[in-house]
Amino acid sequence: MLIVLKHEFKQKIRSKAFIILTFIAPLIMAGMIAVPVLITTINMGNEKQIAIIDETGKLGKYFTADTSKRPILQNPGGAASKNPSFGPSIHIAMFAPEAITPNTIDSLKSLLLQKKIAGYLLIPSGAITDSGVTATLRVTNANDITVEEFLSSHYKDGLFSERLKTGGIDPSFVQHARQGTEISMLKVSEGKETADNGVGFIGGYITGMFLYISMLLYGSLIMQSVIEEKNSRVIELLSSSVKPIDILIGKVLGVGLAGLLQVSVWASMFAAVSFFALPALLTTLGSSAGSIISPTSFIYFVLYFVFGYLMYATLYAGAGATVEQASDAQQVSMPITFLIILPILMMTSVIQSPSTTSSVILSLIPFFSPILMMGRIFSETPPFWQIALSFVLMGATFFGVLWVAGKIYRTGILMYGKKYSLREIFKWLKYS
Repeated sequence: MLIVLKHEFKQKIRSKAFIILTFIAPLIMAGMIAVPVLITTINMGNEKQIAIIDETGKLGKYFTADTSKRPILQNPGGAASKNPSFGPSIHIAMFAPEAITPNTIDSLKSLLLQKKIAGYLLIPSGAITDSGVTATLRVTNANDITVEEFLSSHYKDGLFSERLKTGGIDPSFVQHARQGTEISMLKVSEGKETADNGVGFIGGYITGMFLYISMLLYGSLIMQSVIEEKNSRVIELLSSSVKPIDILIGKVLGVGLAGLLQVSVWASMFAAVSFFALPALLTTLGSSAGSIISPTSFIYFVLYFVFGYLMYATLYAGAGATVEQASDAQQVSMPITFLIILPILMMTSVIQSPSTTSSVILSLIPFFSPILMMGRIFSETPPFWQIALSFVLMGATFFGVLWVAGKIYRTGILMYGKKYSLREIFKWLKYS
């Protein structure tokens, strides 16, 4: 068994795919996250021209509170407003009632089609007095939420204030009454209270997806290795000197150690980045962001990775022994893959309600535990006995899976020439 373990471990860590995946994949993933953010940031910095036709003559001032910049589009009453929430400068060209001519709409539509303005907003004269009247924003890009959000928020605030004035109510009094009405949410755990800010949800999903991808990846590698050795008849030489069950265990443990090495490298890279990025992360998400990289969370993550890998890799190895061609592997492995996908589909519900009976039961199902229990740990840490029970159940399941897969592997690796039905495979389990 040790010979097979060493062979599998060395073979995996020396392969180009392992090296690329270990050192380059994290950089690619970081780039996939950073590049869209960078592009979005650059686009957010673009200046946008918006024309507003205010037939009420009263709402325009709510869009032009910041007149630090003048718009490129010159017109009576023109001013600029910067939207601090989204980043880009929104330049407002205001058309007061006295500045509106019969050709104003046509001129603005022509400028819009020529891409000289990003859009124009028409506020009807009865917008303040008639709640059935709505303002209309015309744009060429209906997916630009920066413009829509900016104009919508200012329009609502202005309309609300003017309607209060119409009713004889001071808007400043209402604004004062609204202050301090927010609810701050704190996550209570043993001996401390922290602001979560969605960190638990993000952490649970990140770890869940990582476990899903890693179990799928390493399981597929095990199955592919079994199929290749079966086709090359190398397995016949091995089985003459090493027991099939020892070959199976050696394969699983060898690739597993390579996987742990890979995870350790990724963790080291993550820790190095976090050392420099953690202050900014804590500032953005709150002090609870530190829970993502807490030692306890990392230990649980490694343990669930190990147990999840052992169960699924053993299943994939047994499945690989039943086929001869890689093209047949997908069909055979589909039920196993389905077991990995199921907890991902349940992840949102479990993270949002981690203490319900259904969430507890689902997270204790051995094949679901690695993903769902990690989601519960980040959302609302379950009692330790539940975590311990999940490890006991996963350990028992692994030995049960090893017994079944060992029976299938022992017979399947030496069977050639045809595809085997489930009935025949079940017969292999009865062989002594």
